[in-house]
Amino acid sequence: MNNNLENNREEKNMNEKQCIELRPAVDILESDNGLKIVFEVPGANSKTVDVEVDNGILSVKAASALTRGGYPVKFTRAFQLSDAVDIEKISAKTADGLLTIDLPKSARATVHKIAVQ
Repeated sequence: MNNNLENNREEKNMNEKQCIELRPAVDILESDNGLKIVFEVPGANSKTVDVEVDNGILSVKAASALTRGGYPVKFTRAFQLSDAVDIEKISAKTADGLLTIDLPKSARATVHKIAVQ
């Protein structure tokens, strides 16, 4: 039984290694309200995309329905976020092979006008 468990682990590791990992092209757009990052992830959708922020790092992983050389394609990319991003209000959506992540500015990163008397 122990040998079966080891074989299953080896098969899992081989299957994980037998994919093509690509860094998707991105556009980063800045506005007064924050940043928008648009990733090209053809063949991926909301069920195959994972977006998370851990310790100030935005990580994106997307499994694609596409293959390259007979191997499945997986997109991965990561960015260091500044304190100016309100991580509680980050939103993401997929459409037509694009993943769009909105990174709004935190309240402390916006300019506050102070009235002088």
